[in-house]
Amino acid sequence: MARLTKESALVAAIFLGLGAAAGWEGFQAYRALRYNRALAEIHSLQPDAHTAPELLAAKANRYAQEGKLEAALRLYNQALPRASGALKQKLSYNLGTLYLREAAGLWNRQGVWAYPRVVTMLGLAREHLREAVRLDPKDLNARYNLEYALRIAPPPREREPAKWQGTKASLFSTLPGLPHGGP
Repeated sequence: MARLTKESALVAAIFLGLGAAAGWEGFQAYRALRYNRALAEIHSLQPDAHTAPELLAAKANRYAQEGKLEAALRLYNQALPRASGALKQKLSYNLGTLYLREAAGLWNRQGVWAYPRVVTMLGLAREHLREAVRLDPKDLNARYNLEYALRIAPPPREREPAKWQGTKASLFSTLPGLPHGGP
């Protein structure tokens, strides 16, 4: 009789395990269905603090395709802290690439007038692309874009030439605290 009890306990444990696995698979299927519905209606998605980073990334991709770079950058930056693993690497790559593309376009359109903005965007592109390469060193696109971002830089702003026309002796006479101009 004890043997029959052990067998029935084993069968019950197997059924319980199968039921738990089926429940988990059902939950995953429901979650995938919910994400697929949200992706199908991504244009009407209103992101909030509880929106999954995958959906924020999808909405940001849509904005980037439509040319709405400000909105895309905002959503990528909102999704990045909540992402992990491969998604974090892709978000870093996308952010770096968008900043790089925007910096290059701005430099080509406005030239030296956009210098401060271009330098800032190049810095952000380098930062995000370095993170993407750190997370996945085998990603050739991220490595290529990072190298491109490191190589291009607008020329530094030219300074106005100094108007000082003194001699070496007059330099010493203008230093405070040195009597009669120093040595």
